[in-house]
Amino acid sequence: MKSLFKIYRRYILSAGWIAAVVILVNMCVMMVVGTYFASQNRENPDNVGRRRIMEVSSHLNRERGGTPYLEEEGYKLLEDTGAAFAFLLNDSGNRIWNWQVPEEIPVHFTLGEVASFSRWYLKDYPVRVWNCEEGLLVIGESKGVVSKYMMEMSLSSIRKLPFFLIVMVLANLFMVLILAVLSGYRLYLSLRPVASGIDGLISGKRVLVPEQGLTGELGKKLNQAAAVLDRQRWNLEQRDTARTEWISGVSHDIRTPLSMVMGYADNLENKESLSEEDRRQAGIIKEQSLKIKNLIEDLNLTSKLEYQMQPLRMEEYVPAALLRSVAVSWLNGGFDEEYELEVSIREELESVVMQGDIGLLSRALNNLVGNSVRHNRSCRIEMSGELIAENGLSLCRIGVKDDGKGIPPEIRELLTRDQGYRAAQEQETGRMAGKPRVMEKPHIMGLRIVKQIVNAHGGRMDFSGDGREVILLLPVAGTLESLRSRKKRKWWEILWYGEVKG
Repeated sequence: MKSLFKIYRRYILSAGWIAAVVILVNMCVMMVVGTYFASQNRENPDNVGRRRIMEVSSHLNRERGGTPYLEEEGYKLLEDTGAAFAFLLNDSGNRIWNWQVPEEIPVHFTLGEVASFSRWYLKDYPVRVWNCEEGLLVIGESKGVVSKYMMEMSLSSIRKLPFFLIVMVLANLFMVLILAVLSGYRLYLSLRPVASGIDGLISGKRVLVPEQGLTGELGKKLNQAAAVLDRQRWNLEQRDTARTEWISGVSHDIRTPLSMVMGYADNLENKESLSEEDRRQAGIIKEQSLKIKNLIEDLNLTSKLEYQMQPLRMEEYVPAALLRSVAVSWLNGGFDEEYELEVSIREELESVVMQGDIGLLSRALNNLVGNSVRHNRSCRIEMSGELIAENGLSLCRIGVKDDGKGIPPEIRELLTRDQGYRAAQEQETGRMAGKPRVMEKPHIMGLRIVKQIVNAHGGRMDFSGDGREVILLLPVAGTLESLRSRKKRKWWEILWYGEVKG
């Protein structure tokens, strides 16, 4: 879901930048359009304006008797600009000159009437006035041609105008941001089922994504992919279940007759009436039967470990004591004179406490020692333990080393690869990509069980460069001192800090 929130965040940022650019472009367009219309108003012949009335007033003159008149150029200017009428008032408000004045226009005006039509209309005629030397010149337009509006602003309001503009821009930005967030959230709601479906595919859950809306086609494809994966998962589970049940059934069926063979072989080996050669052969039968029994147990264990069916009986243990107990069991069991077993434990490991299944871990160490004994005629075996740090974590390093011929590289490669043993099985049976078998799979059952046990405990298995040492790296739980202090903690400390911390 983090990637979905990242897309959502990028979408909001992109929408914000787009909104800012749109607002800036709109402001520029408004300025350009305003300038254009202002220039059109100045140049429009239908709108006289101050420039036209000034030009007309420049053509007013007086005769010798003092009567005003308009020159021929002035009349032409009035006609060319589409003026409806014109007249001139003296200081007393009397009309002393006129041109095409309608009958409804009076010949005398009071001071209040002059002030009124100078701002607004004269008998619904929009007019313009200009105070010249001859008097007050009035030029009227036809009705319905020009609208007059008056706007007044105080000086304090004009000073606050930049602040108002900034507030307006911020308000627009906030509005655009809200719209972008809402739009992004809508996209998020459309993509959330798809993201949940992908998470479900990763975790192996059943997926059913809605197939309508913005992501309907994507949801349909995802449902188809989920159906294919479900069929494949079901087939794999059926195969694994059949394999596990087959191994369990075969081992159970073999165990009873094998016990009878071992019992009769033991009786024949101890029967004095038989010749020594017959008793030796009976001993061989018993020994090989025991190997078959151990092999069946190994097969059952590795199958359970592979499919997480083997329960782990976790308990606290001291790895130094575990190493010594395994070594003592081998020494008490009787080593041939050609083998030597030594235990080397660093001092810092003596106080380390770990958690795990002691039975399985002892089985892993016994397999490693037995592997050295089986594959070397005579050798010196060393079991070592130490505490190391890796990537900030404390690990217990347990090594089983011999001076024999070492583990072959092909076996190490199979064990270090992911699913290496299964790949070897596929290769052996000639079912990998339809290719025939190209090599014999070596016997790695014992080492594979060791790797599975270590992996089940959260550790890993490694090898030395020459293959003579098998290295087990297991996580450390704590020390004996922290264990004692944890057991002595008060109830309120456990409640506050938890059960695990020391």
